Amino acid sequence: MQLNRWTRRWLGRLLGALAGGLAAGPIGVVVGFGVGALLDAWARLTGVVGLVWSGCGLAAQQRLFIGATALTMGRIAKRDGRVSEAEIAAARRVLAELPLDEPGRRRAITVFNRGKAPDAPLRPVLLLLRLIGRRHPEELARFLDFQLRVACADGAAHPGRDRLLRRVWRWAGVAEADLKARLEAYRQGQRQRTLRPTVEHACRLLGVSRNASAEQVRKAYRRAISRSHPDRLVARGVSERELEAASERTRQIRAAYEALCEARGL
Repeated sequence: MQLNRWTRRWLGRLLGALAGGLAAGPIGVVVGFGVGALLDAWARLTGVVGLVWSGCGLAAQQRLFIGATALTMGRIAKRDGRVSEAEIAAARRVLAELPLDEPGRRRAITVFNRGKAPDAPLRPVLLLLRLIGRRHPEELARFLDFQLRVACADGAAHPGRDRLLRRVWRWAGVAEADLKARLEAYRQGQRQRTLRPTVEHACRLLGVSRNASAEQVRKAYRRAISRSHPDRLVARGVSERELEAASERTRQIRAAYEALCEARGL
């Protein structure tokens, strides 16, 4: 495993330096090493936001957003040394909100697992995501919300995870004060959480029958979240009261989806 990480990080540089040295001597070694470093970086990035999504029908911006989301969730979940069942469940719920078919969902899980590695290209991916955030702040806000849902999933505080969250916010170009405010609001929301709805009530909230397939439930959940998510409404300039109602509606929809997933063993 360690050898594989070393190979991914340095193979291009070493081959580039070797080829450059054979072609042009010492100067060629330097140039070849630089070119190889670029190739190594490209190979690592394309496994997160590029070729890994081939055939999934995603635009370049969607590949970057979904790749960054899955990679960062994997890194956050692994930060305390162990990925818990609660963190896996939270990540699955996030993936259900993204525009992914079944093959795309499997690719996202692959990227999530790549995020667990210490050498995952988190910083360059988030710096790229930062460019999207300047034009689409609501998408960046959604990304940050996803990360908090995984970070707070098991309810246990961890200093290393908190440090990682601060780096994620900084690399994404968002002030640390935003992280503190979101964490407080999120944890307060968890404390005020009501009982999970029954299966019948959950089906009514999502608009599906008890016999709906897992894919039908996921699609209904994504549609319901898309209509009610507060981050989308912020971009439309709705009132504070409407935002509060949307937040509560989103919480109910998530609780309904969790209840159905638990009942079906998903």
